[in-house]
Amino acid sequence: MSVPSYSILCTQCDYESSGRAIWGRYYYKDDEGQFNLERQLGWCNGCQSITAIEDFRKTAEVASKVRFELELISLKTGTIWANILNVLFKSRRKWIASIIETTGSYAKYIELAIARTGQERCLKCSSYVVIPYNPTKEGGDLDVHGFMYHGERNTDFVHPGCGGTFYEKADKVRLHGMFEPRFYTTDGVFIESCIEKTKC
Repeated sequence: MSVPSYSILCTQCDYESSGRAIWGRYYYKDDEGQFNLERQLGWCNGCQSITAIEDFRKTAEVASKVRFELELISLKTGTIWANILNVLFKSRRKWIASIIETTGSYAKYIELAIARTGQERCLKCSSYVVIPYNPTKEGGDLDVHGFMYHGERNTDFVHPGCGGTFYEKADKVRLHGMFEPRFYTTDGVFIESCIEKTKC
């Protein structure tokens, strides 16, 4: 996978991080299996850096996805003819099972968000002392030309312990990466990483 990236730097010291901090494949893992772990950039006092932290802000978006998936299930099972097709075609049964599994994952995310909003953890060190990195960005978005970011922009996010402010600067290259899935408990504690082809 090749994607554009940007660096996050401080106006007062040599601190540097990157928007790449949230790249990868992150999952919660429980007794029933795994489901997607939503994340965002945040400042972690434990790591003293901008890194990936849990994100529980997407409940409305996920609830909308649940409604959509339920409408699909209703459409594919709501008539006698649809159910005859379901009996006849294994591919339809697999597709419906996949929708049900996805909907279950969305429901787990909503339950987790309700239970743990305000208790987001750093996905590096598991610290609770995190601040979402959602600054006001002066100058709007970084320009995108030729599948690359260009330019830089200031933010109003103060670098804790330093007093400078962060600014974002386009990297001059597109970066490639392969990511091992990372697994966490539903309390946000790291369990393990697995090589793509290994079954965890």
